[in-house]
Amino acid sequence: MLPKINTILYACDLEPKTTQAMELVMNLAISNQAKVVLMHAMEPISAQAANMIHNYMSEQTVKTMRDEAVQSVKERMTTYLAEFTQTHADDMNNLSETPRIEVVNGVPAEAIEKTAEKVGADLIVMNSRTHSKIGQMVIGSTANKVVHHSRIPVLVVPIIK
Repeated sequence: MLPKINTILYACDLEPKTTQAMELVMNLAISNQAKVVLMHAMEPISAQAANMIHNYMSEQTVKTMRDEAVQSVKERMTTYLAEFTQTHADDMNNLSETPRIEVVNGVPAEAIEKTAEKVGADLIVMNSRTHSKIGQMVIGSTANKVVHHSRIPVLVVPIIK
């Protein structure tokens, strides 16, 4: 029997020009009557930056700022989804349920894999922008890391500049 796609995790980086990937995600969800989870990973600050920040701000202030940042990202994702839904209203009515939004703290590749496992994703969809060869060798890319470590299929949609 062919594998069924019940849940799609779309790892959205909230950058411009990601509409093509969102269209593909929603098309796949409609075709498979799958649930969609839109997620964004918020990278932690480095230990050095954290130490510098704590020299000038209280732990409570830092926590408040982090909470506000998470709320801001959720609002951006909600707005993006609402605008997308309005633009594609006829198609979006065919979804089995309204897409869910998740904002996760952590290193993006690890956060994507953990969230995929948590939500029971059958497919991860993510964007990838072109990096130079040296850039990929030195820092790698989130998509590259997820593709090589994920236990579930990953669909990478290139962002065309």
